[in-house]
Amino acid sequence: MDTPPSTSSAAAASRRGTDPDSALVSAVADALVSSSRLPTLPPMGAVLGPYLPRLTASHHPRVLALAAANPWLASPHALIAYRRLVSPPSCLASLLPLLPVLPYRNLFPLLLNFVPLDPLRRLHRHLLMSPPTTALADAALSAYARLRLPHLAAQLLHSFRRRGGVRPSLQAANAVLSALARCPTTSTQASLDAFRSLIGLRLFPNHYTFNLLVHTHCSKGTLADALSTLSTMQGFGLSPDAVTYNTLLNAHCRKGMLGEARALLARMKKEGITPTRPTYNTLVSAYARLGWIKPATKVVEAMTAFGLEPDQWTYNVLAAGLCQAGKLDEAFRLKDKIERLGIVSPDVVTYNTLVDACFKGQRSSDAHILLEEMRDKGVKASLVTHNIVVKGLCREGQLEEALGRLKMMAEEGLAPDVITYNTLVDACCKAGNVAKAYVLMDEMMRKGLKMDTFTLNTLLYNLCKEKRYEEAEELLHSPPQRGFVPDEVSYGTMMAAYFKEYNPEPALRLWDEMVERKLTPTIFTYNTLIKGLCRMGRLKEAIDKLNEVMEKGLVPDETTYNIIIHAYCKEGDLENAFQFHNKMVENSFKPDVVTCNTLMNGLCLHGKLDKALKLFKSWVEKGKKVDVVTYNTLIQTLCKAGDVDMALHFFADMEVRGLQPDAFTYNVVVSALSEAERSEEAQNMLHKLTESGKLSESFSYPLMKSSVEEVETGKDPDVKPDTETGGNAQGDDQENYRKRVNELCIGGQVKEAKAVLDEMMQKGLSVDSSTYITLMEGLIKRQKRQTHAAG
Repeated sequence: MDTPPSTSSAAAASRRGTDPDSALVSAVADALVSSSRLPTLPPMGAVLGPYLPRLTASHHPRVLALAAANPWLASPHALIAYRRLVSPPSCLASLLPLLPVLPYRNLFPLLLNFVPLDPLRRLHRHLLMSPPTTALADAALSAYARLRLPHLAAQLLHSFRRRGGVRPSLQAANAVLSALARCPTTSTQASLDAFRSLIGLRLFPNHYTFNLLVHTHCSKGTLADALSTLSTMQGFGLSPDAVTYNTLLNAHCRKGMLGEARALLARMKKEGITPTRPTYNTLVSAYARLGWIKPATKVVEAMTAFGLEPDQWTYNVLAAGLCQAGKLDEAFRLKDKIERLGIVSPDVVTYNTLVDACFKGQRSSDAHILLEEMRDKGVKASLVTHNIVVKGLCREGQLEEALGRLKMMAEEGLAPDVITYNTLVDACCKAGNVAKAYVLMDEMMRKGLKMDTFTLNTLLYNLCKEKRYEEAEELLHSPPQRGFVPDEVSYGTMMAAYFKEYNPEPALRLWDEMVERKLTPTIFTYNTLIKGLCRMGRLKEAIDKLNEVMEKGLVPDETTYNIIIHAYCKEGDLENAFQFHNKMVENSFKPDVVTCNTLMNGLCLHGKLDKALKLFKSWVEKGKKVDVVTYNTLIQTLCKAGDVDMALHFFADMEVRGLQPDAFTYNVVVSALSEAERSEEAQNMLHKLTESGKLSESFSYPLMKSSVEEVETGKDPDVKPDTETGGNAQGDDQENYRKRVNELCIGGQVKEAKAVLDEMMQKGLSVDSSTYITLMEGLIKRQKRQTHAAG
């Protein structure tokens, strides 16, 4: 083996009077080079034993630079070992000599360790100023991407394009695109700029490059741009593959654009691309989410016929669809069936789906039984499981129990995430405990959790509820930070608030702004706009927007139809209202109780009681659901028409069906009996109600327009219903109204007292039974006096 020439001669240096430090540096560098040529690298302590006592921090960069420049250096491992032994990992000076000589496989882990220790970004500035080697360019881009610093990676990529001379690999450039796609705060423009730099560096994009672009557009909601990427792809001689189409299918299905999804599937097959299991699972999921269980089952059958066996994910999606369609018992049977047949075993996702459905269906006892079954079968509860339970408890108003769940999670070694805190923050806001919400948000920040878009939407909703619109707009338009990225729900929340205030101009401005930002509206966002236009009496514009929905391939849902039906009923155009009802049925949508109540209310308001009774009869004969609002609509109209006996018939039928009459029902019936000079019957009914306890201590009047309000709030997932008011303020209002009613009754002003009660009920305030009984007795006594005087 040849002996490497010495990098320096200590004797010669001594004769020339050279600085002794130079001799030391040369000797250490020689030792490193020599050790690099051995079959096995010896311990650095043994190699450098004689020199270590004299080495200082100023020597290390010089040693590394001298050894790295030696052509006899066989391996860089000796240099890395030396730096690790004598230099702090955050020392840039000792790192710089290694950057030009280390290969990618050594540079990449080295940069992964160094970059987090370099908060001032000194290395980044060095890379922007000094042209790196290809290996260093690839390592830096890949390290930034892995460390989730896409802005640094993109900046470096752009600098390579501007300066020329440095050409990273396509793999490294794709890593930059991937990091940009994963980052929630970056825009699609950032990805497009990175793609242009990639092309400017004469790198030929591959399928993975374009699939990343498609994914970026889909994740940001700019589906039109995602589709246009296919043309760009073909311009480079590439055809979309199964991953491309699956990404597009998933995005369109999630937006409810099933027409576009079916067209994409047909295009995929036409181009000879074989659908994969994710392709079919995406369609199963889309149908199941809409509650279209039969089409979802047919897709599963087609999947099996194609030779692809359904997997755990397929069955979990079907179970989720059944739960969403309200068919919880069928979902339980599906779980038992697949367990019995041994197809797959229910996993934590299966249980999470069923537990969530039980809480939503007010079957919390079944949810707790499932949680026990999970434990017995060794299925460990996940963070998602706990989040579902927290949400279920919050929904039931058990806020303290939900907060106690945080301790249970900690005991199981699980850390609450953004979803946990968002749920609790939302629940605290609904309960009027904003102070506790801010305490939770502070705790969230202390734990390093960034508030996300849901937090933003929760804050927007509560600001709008308090009519602090300027603050809400400022928050909506603030620069993306701390994870706050407005989406279509953010805009929908503010639009709904403006429409509720009968202020359409800001709402329409926000709609235009949302479109300009290339946020693709979902059917729920369109429902917000259509509903708002209808409330403003701008029905023609609402119909235009409905046509736009159809043109864009979105599928109108029950809420869409109910909004339009109500608008026509409000204008007295019952013919068009029923035509829309028929369209609803033709398009495979099942009219719900809101549809029935809306049509019934329209008929009754416009003097078509006979048709309303026929509609009720046909609805009941078909086994469809009716509720308290349905009966109240008919009972009130019959009482106004003077047909008290028929009203009493419906009142009795209501109880037979297990529907509890509410304050409005009692008010209408007792008042009608009194005005029909049947005060004895009214008195008897009131006494029976009081004795039986059916007249609860307090109750709220569901507005007759609730058939409309249910459409406008409860059925619109984009906008939370504005039904919560501060507890103290509501209590004060109730007490003031109660006193006014009692004072007026004592003074014999029963008519005025009834007007006050009606106003109270219109505001949705609870009425205690004593106040109600006082007023009803006053009405009955007044009728008796009038009857006696007439006699």
